[in-house]
Amino acid sequence: MAHLRLFASLREIAGTNMVEVEADTVGAALDFAVDQYGERFAAGLGTAQVWVNGDQAERTTPVSASDEIALIPPVSGGTTAIDHSADLTSSVLAGTLWVTVLLANLISTEALAFAAVGSTIAWLWDISDTYALRRPSMQMIPAMAGTTAGATAAYRFGEAGLAGGLGLAVMFALSWAVFDKRNRSVETLSLSTLLSAVGALGAGALVLVRLDSAAKVTGFLVIAGLAAVASWAGRRFGGASIDPNLAMALIVIVAGIVIGALAESLEILVMVLSAALAAGGLIAGRTLGSLVRNGDVLHTVRAPGMLTMLDPAIVGIALWWAGLLLFSSLGA
Repeated sequence: MAHLRLFASLREIAGTNMVEVEADTVGAALDFAVDQYGERFAAGLGTAQVWVNGDQAERTTPVSASDEIALIPPVSGGTTAIDHSADLTSSVLAGTLWVTVLLANLISTEALAFAAVGSTIAWLWDISDTYALRRPSMQMIPAMAGTTAGATAAYRFGEAGLAGGLGLAVMFALSWAVFDKRNRSVETLSLSTLLSAVGALGAGALVLVRLDSAAKVTGFLVIAGLAAVASWAGRRFGGASIDPNLAMALIVIVAGIVIGALAESLEILVMVLSAALAAGGLIAGRTLGSLVRNGDVLHTVRAPGMLTMLDPAIVGIALWWAGLLLFSSLGA
């Protein structure tokens, strides 16, 4: 039997995220689902994107027992067409923040710390807004405070400061439930705590890398930028023939080799190993963003939100810093 995967409002209407259907075409599978779940489901289906094994599909697309049909309604209305103007707006906004961080890195560690905190807070705000389209909103003030604490403590006290700032970030999120009822459910409390910790770790790690070397920050920004381009290209042109995570990881590792070979102040072995570790962080960040924004891990379409391209980088920088820390002795 073919597997029909449901997302967002369609999943909530059906009360399940997976349905097995006897069908030989997409149209037959959709008709089966409408018969099962009624008019509300049919209305939501009218604006949903339909994918078979990662490729956009039509009602006439044939399916077999091993195929997976994904029904993805737009989070806040719209049509089934991919909104390339939203892609462009998102790219411009993320690119602006990327350039801001790059310029701040060239100026000083203090400027970089301000840019890191500002960019991470913008990301937290964006990811909170998109989450609120699916679920009751959660309070992001503790996560923003935690991000500021992580970067500030890392700048002032180094690695020990980052550890303390991370602890403060978790404390802020857990304590906020006392003041705000929206953060008292298990889901919202755990998610706000996670985002607070991720924000503090990401901003703090970027500051620590800058304290070590401006060139290493530039190296990560190049890697993160190439990963974002690879992700966009894979989603736009790759279809099911290219695994976006594998493509992104390969590009990041190749970029690490090139950066290590071209930059005299950087050891190529350290860059390659750190890039490999950062690649895992970029994939983890992409997965985290998809879970919060879509409600499931989904990489075949652009997730809602204007700063989705920052999802990988926020986690990736922490693994880049960890790689530099772990492998620095190899270049000595």
